[in-house]
Amino acid sequence: MNDSALSKTFEPYDGYGKDFYFHIGPAGGSGEPAPWDRAAFAEQLRRDVEAALSLTADAGRVITGPTGDSARWYDNDELLVSVNVGDPEGDPLLDRVPALLMARSRSQERATWELAADLYRDLCALGTYLVIVDSHNGDLVTANFDVGDDW
Repeated sequence: MNDSALSKTFEPYDGYGKDFYFHIGPAGGSGEPAPWDRAAFAEQLRRDVEAALSLTADAGRVITGPTGDSARWYDNDELLVSVNVGDPEGDPLLDRVPALLMARSRSQERATWELAADLYRDLCALGTYLVIVDSHNGDLVTANFDVGDDW
């Protein structure tokens, strides 16, 4: 998707206090999910999100749950991003994308929709992730694979 198409896709969902939610999972061949390894996936996603947003590992706070699930927050004057990686829970669609990332811009120069559109473009360009983005009210914004009528 080119930048113009991304703008038309994300901008209508922007506004004060409105976040974008990214459901992310590992992509295997032909757009199918890859085998699940939570720890390896969480580490790779962390690195890729930090690279896409020009963050460093020490900029995030990490909480690990009793079952090994992890949550990481990046919170500064420019943005608020949280990444939660747990295990699939039995939903046919969402099990393909078990990580949840929330993105919000705090910058006066960059709208939240621009942050979300850029992050979507960068993650999809890697070719290693299945990504679904929905708005603060649950509307499907976009996905890089066919979600059919399941959303």
